Amino acid sequence: MYENSLYSNPLQFGFKNNASCSHALLGFTEAIQYYTKRGNKVFCAFLDASKAFDKVLLNGLLAKLINRNVPLPLVRVLYN
Repeated sequence: MYENSLYSNPLQFGFKNNASCSHALLGFTEAIQYYTKRGNKVFCAFLDASKAFDKVLLNGLLAKLINRNVPLPLVRVLYN
């Protein structure tokens, strides 16, 4: 019903059909192998964002949803 309004980057794996942590790990592993086989160094950093959703600014989130033309009834449901 709201699929056209709610979309995300194709490289995001969480909360999507037919995507999981395994898919993200496969992409990560393949990228590391690609660069190391070519003699490059690979550096990575990890971020624990488990508490990030406790810090979301509600007004900013609602503004972004409205700017993406998410139907107002859905925005109201999320707000309430």
